[in-house]
Amino acid sequence: MATISWEDVAKTAQDSRDASIGLVDPPVPEVPSDLPRDVTGIPKKLLTTDEVLITQTPPEELVTALASGKFASIAVVNAFLRRAGLAQKLTNCITELLPEEALIRARYLDDYYKEHKRPVGPLHGLPISVKEHIGMKGKGLNAGFVSWWDHKGVDDAHVLKILWQAGCVFYGRTTEPQTLMHLETSNNLYGVTVNPFNRELTSGGSSGGEGALLGLRGSCLGIGSDIGGSVRSPSANCGLYGLRPTSFRVPFAGSAGPMMFEEQIIPVIGPLSTSLEGVKLFMKTVLSGKPWLTEPACVPIPWRDQESYLPTVHGRKLRIAVLWSDEIVKPHPPVTRALNEVISKLQDMPEIEITTWKPYKHDEAWEIIASLYFADGGKDETDAIAASGEPWRPLSKFIIQENPYVKRMSIEDVWYWTGRREQYRSMYAKIWNETATTSGPSGEPEGMVDVILAPVGPGAAPPLDQTKYWGYTSQWNLLDYPALVFPVSKVDPDIDKVEEGYQPMNEKDAFNYNLSSLAILREPSIDARAGTRLQPRALPNAPDGYTPEHLDCPSSRPAIRSGERLSNSETSWLDTRRNKTLNPMRDLLRRLSIPNFDGPSYITDNENNQSALPNIAIAVSGGGYRALLNGAGAIAAFDSREDNATSAGHLGGLLQSATYLGGLSGGGWLVGSLFTNNFSTVSSLLNDPSKTVWQFDHSIFEGPDTGKVQLLDTASYFHRIEDQVSDKSDAGFSISVTDYWGRALSFQLINATDGGPGYTWSSIALADHFNQGDTPFPVLVADGRGPGELLISGNSTVFEFNPFELGTWDPTTYGFVPVEFLGSNFSGGLLAASEKCVRGFDNAGYVMGTSSSLFNQFLLQVNTTSIPDFAKSFITNILSDIGQDNNDIADYSPNPFYGYHNSTSRNAQSGRLTLVDGGEDLQNIPLHPMIQPNRHVDVIFAVDSSADTANYWPNGTSLVATYERNLNSSGIGNGTSFPSIPDTNSFVNLGLNNHPTFFGCNSSNTSSVTPLIVYLPNSPYVFQSNISTFTFSYSTSTRNAIVQNGYDVVTMGNATVDPQWPVCVGCAILSRSLERTGTNIPNACLQCFQKYCWNGTTDSARPPSYEPPFKGASIRTSGAVGRRVDMTAVALVAALAGLVMMTT
Repeated sequence: MATISWEDVAKTAQDSRDASIGLVDPPVPEVPSDLPRDVTGIPKKLLTTDEVLITQTPPEELVTALASGKFASIAVVNAFLRRAGLAQKLTNCITELLPEEALIRARYLDDYYKEHKRPVGPLHGLPISVKEHIGMKGKGLNAGFVSWWDHKGVDDAHVLKILWQAGCVFYGRTTEPQTLMHLETSNNLYGVTVNPFNRELTSGGSSGGEGALLGLRGSCLGIGSDIGGSVRSPSANCGLYGLRPTSFRVPFAGSAGPMMFEEQIIPVIGPLSTSLEGVKLFMKTVLSGKPWLTEPACVPIPWRDQESYLPTVHGRKLRIAVLWSDEIVKPHPPVTRALNEVISKLQDMPEIEITTWKPYKHDEAWEIIASLYFADGGKDETDAIAASGEPWRPLSKFIIQENPYVKRMSIEDVWYWTGRREQYRSMYAKIWNETATTSGPSGEPEGMVDVILAPVGPGAAPPLDQTKYWGYTSQWNLLDYPALVFPVSKVDPDIDKVEEGYQPMNEKDAFNYNLSSLAILREPSIDARAGTRLQPRALPNAPDGYTPEHLDCPSSRPAIRSGERLSNSETSWLDTRRNKTLNPMRDLLRRLSIPNFDGPSYITDNENNQSALPNIAIAVSGGGYRALLNGAGAIAAFDSREDNATSAGHLGGLLQSATYLGGLSGGGWLVGSLFTNNFSTVSSLLNDPSKTVWQFDHSIFEGPDTGKVQLLDTASYFHRIEDQVSDKSDAGFSISVTDYWGRALSFQLINATDGGPGYTWSSIALADHFNQGDTPFPVLVADGRGPGELLISGNSTVFEFNPFELGTWDPTTYGFVPVEFLGSNFSGGLLAASEKCVRGFDNAGYVMGTSSSLFNQFLLQVNTTSIPDFAKSFITNILSDIGQDNNDIADYSPNPFYGYHNSTSRNAQSGRLTLVDGGEDLQNIPLHPMIQPNRHVDVIFAVDSSADTANYWPNGTSLVATYERNLNSSGIGNGTSFPSIPDTNSFVNLGLNNHPTFFGCNSSNTSSVTPLIVYLPNSPYVFQSNISTFTFSYSTSTRNAIVQNGYDVVTMGNATVDPQWPVCVGCAILSRSLERTGTNIPNACLQCFQKYCWNGTTDSARPPSYEPPFKGASIRTSGAVGRRVDMTAVALVAALAGLVMMTT
């Protein structure tokens, strides 16, 4: 290279990079010539709507969308290629893009998915960016040196092979500094990489190209390396999550750099991501590849993310120690404020203890590690720089030439400093162990500090060439502790003031103090030995909060599909879910223990024939908060994740075995709240330490009073809702009272600020737990009705909301619209080419409010209520503004079914689609979606919390309504089949509403396959849960008592009322499956059917007032807000007085 100047080599490198970006098609847009300091908003203005949506989706959601076929790999890769090209133009972060290789790979993955109907692996189609010195076969491997420009990778790095095998796509390579030993990123080949949030500041280093690229969302998951802070520094500076793993966890083979095989301070490879889940996804995937089999230095330990490793599981608090300062360089005020913000949240969590960590000789730690970095005196780096004649970058000089600890060592010197390293590590371990609060059986320390919370650096992102203090990151490299970075806050010059008159502790501290011009500091983050955070809830993916927006449509334009079959999305999801139900069903049947029948073996024998296996649905009725809480008890009883739910007499695992979970009105709130809160357990919602959900002691008409996230008094609460709804109206969309009702519900049901105005119903389909088949398929039900129209079960059009669609199976409209694009102007089933696609209309609270719009009637009688006068006035004004025609409906205009099935649909010529409470036609249990022939459901566990009787107990009205609708001569049932049901008087007179009852036991009595209905009516086991539907506030103790009662209703008091009940549940699950496979019915099941099946007897005489007695010892509750009780403990204690005889 001596015959070519280093400048010519650099120009060749930059031309080559630019040429690779030029291959991107469509071309990468040009950026403004006069760039602002903060360029993070520019990509949104230059990319398409789909590209913005894709590139701003976190990696864990992208892999879910790719694995489900929602996104094609080719579209995702193209989006990231274009955004990465923009990132290069804005921050200088790319060494080359790989459009040709990436698109070939993406097409292969799409073809594979199309042929096999499944992803290649857990990273199927996920674009991943890579720091340049991590080798790729045949690609440049210069490690920031001009003289290494012509070096090529002889093979792909080991870590890349593992990720490739898992299905990812490598599409771009990123910049690093000269020598790889800066906490910034500048070299003479490509220049300086700057911070996207402030181009006058550094993006960090040495993985600063990754930091800038991810900060601009040109990548969602990138691979960096770290020997002194090189993953953590850019993560902190650019607002990302980054992990420095322990040495030898992630394979390093195939990477390039000076002094590659020195062993005193081991470099590691680690991920940078836009989400914490992305970090976990990287680590789990890499370690699942068992790198130790081919790289023996790697430690053979799999990724461990089980909660059982947490100390709280073992009965003690998680102990977090805060390192406020290393006592060498004092952190700037915004860093200290960020620490305080984290601690203030942690201190409110009873399972966490906060203490202080006193630093131990961190100055000595720097002396040791700085001596060990360059055992050859920096000769390797010096030779590489001299070979091309390129100049030394300022920070290369700083870390080698100006570093007093750098000298060429003898072997004895290396031994000496290595010994010092080990002595220091031992002393730090001793200090850590001394934090123990107790001793184990062999005298070992227990109860030590679990996590150190510390600054990543002494300030936010510094000005260029000024990052000269490594101590807050290199400390953990010397100790070889894992370290995670997560973003906390931004610098606020109005709060974060320079500490006037501060006397620096030393020269390094003085240098750092002089950098604290807070106007340009940004994004402090926190570094921890083992990360912890509060789990964010749901997926806020609406483009503008509660306000829908007209955006560009995807290339495959949405359309209305016929109801003649299931959607492709649901069909694909079913393949995944049905397989996921096998193990839970085996375990459930093992525990239910049907005598003389091997349930687990039966499932195993038929597991390759999906149509032979039991197909379970759960349907939770309406009935306001009573239905939510009674249904919550049922779901808790069915959920194997709840403590003791899998004990003898319990039914835990039924939820995990179910394919469908339906809700209506209050039951719809339950289903919606579970799914918008990451399919949380009922107990976690009841016992949420932040008290942001399910706090019903304050009426929905008063607003929340948490004192934390939602600091709203009643007045501001109403006005916040009004502002959000008004924004929707101002955007040109029709509004109704349901907009206000749905927003108010969200404050109670969704764990997010302001009730998550950006959370959509369609976002459920993007969640990992749903896409991976780990949950049932959620369905909410509403009825179609024009304002003022009277509904009966025979003439109503029943609509369902599921994660993919809104539509109806009824032979009237008989069609489905993608729920993601509600609000779009469909006509005749299509969206005209001139029409935009609306997104964000399907607000999760609005959908839940639609299924419960009966409560609009409460608002119409507002003056008779006890809510504050100003609130009454507010609601009255709303009703007046909206008009009488909109006062009891949910408006889904423009009607997506306009002009669709004109000959049969009563609503085809209306520009409006108006929906109401799904129980207004008396079908208060959402059975209609579950009896659709295309879904092949075998058994429906129907939880009925209806208030049919004068005393608010159920009497079978809902089952009667569905049965009569199915018999309607108009054909509205459209091929559905439903078992015979007696009249409501017979329900009461025969006690069918006082205990579980099976309907449809004899399938030969129906002309087509009919699901078995396991009717589970609300009745008083330990609490009189027959509270009015229009009761809007509940003390905590009352809330918990209703949940406990619901638990006992479905378990029959944990089988204390009838010890055979668990066996009979197993028989109900298997009934239709045994018939299909020609398997003899076990004698125990015949006995169960004799006991619990309705035998056709009726008694239609008018019954006396229905006042059922307690089946167990009643619970006392307080009228005021009671002590918060662990729901699981409450639900599992059933003090029953005796057995109740069952009638059949």
